Amino acid sequence: MGKPLSVIVIGSGFGGSVSASRLTEAGFAVTLLERGPWRDTVPVREAGIKERRPLPRNGGMLSVLRSLNLPFGPKKGLTLNKNGFLELFVTPGVKVVCTSNVGGGSHIWAAVIEDSPAGFWDHRAQGLSDAEMREHYRLTRAELVASYPEDSASIPNAVDHAWQGKSFFTGIEAEEKPQMGFLFPSGGGDGTHRDKNGIVRAEIDYQQPNGMFGSPSGAKSTVDALYLLPAIKQGLIIKDRHQVSDFLRMQNGAYRVNARDLKSGRNVSFEADIVILAAGTMNTLRLLMASQDKGQLRTMPALGRGFGVNGDCIGDWRVDDTPARDSCPGTPAHGRIMIKGHEEGMYLLLVGGEPPPVPGFMAETVRKKTGTTYQVVAMARDNAQGFVSYDGGRLNIDYEFASDPVYQAVFDAYRSLERQSGWKLKFDERAVLTAHPMGGARICDDPQQGVINGFGEVHDNPGLYVADASVFPQPLGLPPSLSIAAWASRVSAHIIKTAGPM
Repeated sequence: MGKPLSVIVIGSGFGGSVSASRLTEAGFAVTLLERGPWRDTVPVREAGIKERRPLPRNGGMLSVLRSLNLPFGPKKGLTLNKNGFLELFVTPGVKVVCTSNVGGGSHIWAAVIEDSPAGFWDHRAQGLSDAEMREHYRLTRAELVASYPEDSASIPNAVDHAWQGKSFFTGIEAEEKPQMGFLFPSGGGDGTHRDKNGIVRAEIDYQQPNGMFGSPSGAKSTVDALYLLPAIKQGLIIKDRHQVSDFLRMQNGAYRVNARDLKSGRNVSFEADIVILAAGTMNTLRLLMASQDKGQLRTMPALGRGFGVNGDCIGDWRVDDTPARDSCPGTPAHGRIMIKGHEEGMYLLLVGGEPPPVPGFMAETVRKKTGTTYQVVAMARDNAQGFVSYDGGRLNIDYEFASDPVYQAVFDAYRSLERQSGWKLKFDERAVLTAHPMGGARICDDPQQGVINGFGEVHDNPGLYVADASVFPQPLGLPPSLSIAAWASRVSAHIIKTAGPM
């Protein structure tokens, strides 16, 4: 038997974790590089991972922000805390937030699981279609433990029952209600479960936060627990706190990946036959652009084109109801909603308040204010006419959303909800805050129009693949995590089929 083909996966969110798990199981020699640390959760602790960093709710305010990228100042951004939880990109009109953890964005997601819109994958590239993607959605949906209790009345704030009788919401049909990635209470035992891989997770406690600052108990489906911990037992090597700077294709066809070991402060490099980029849209684009800028990759003419933000818009809704409501208990997203008179063209979630990790003397005041506030979170299929460029380390985003009809529809819906409910709903019409950047390395068989082919391989750069939302040919207009995981499943299946582990 020959030596197994080597693979480097960069990033450990939905795309990176699925890819690393699939290829490790198939017999490839896989190393995963992740700039963030392992987080201190029940599954990670029980698995014996010794070097862990606290989630923000346990680590305080200083643990929240990792780095800040501004239109001025250091081109490579300002690192505030190399173990921090969030990275923020600030550009005129658009602010992008992304995460830095083993497990990537699964620590911050609301665990809402949705398929892609009908026809999303059709006619994008040869061999790619909704029908071909169906099995990958089925597999990843099951792996993310997608479910929803038959009787949601037991879940505090669930929109199924908490807003009945309010005329400003239109009812959601049963088949339109999303499943969620949570370990819901089973009604027996002590609330702790060990899954088929031996990973320990605790059932959700509705009175404890499980939202954007992570799920300490492991009740939320995070990909470090569901994919990476089992894959370690099969031989996956994970290099946490390794920040990749660039990579190059060598004369022998393999790749060298250059990184900074944030533990030791040393520069290191790794070599592999195959590289899978899954660092999240912003950092995948930065790595592709940095490597291209240094002449280390074949030119990608379409790189940076077709950037969108999934129509994201967040409104803070101050609810003054009788009896008084408390938005904090329950699941992070209380459910899907429709605003009366604005049922088409957007996907809306009602999200509960989550107290930020403030000092103890402020906790009670902040908790009371947070409890009276809900977030109305909109997603829609924006026109994705943005362009991302690179300037010596800085990503510049040219994105004009104000003239996009999708955003005008969202703003109108928000104003309507404020009028109909009588409760103030604040949102920013001047700048978009998004956690769902997409595009810039789009799928298309024509290398003048797209960066990758229908199997995720970068045009004219064999052995280099992309497995995150930067490949999406247009925004989904709904929660993207399942689609990212399904896409990574397809990319991995293609590599297994065509390359094989040996």
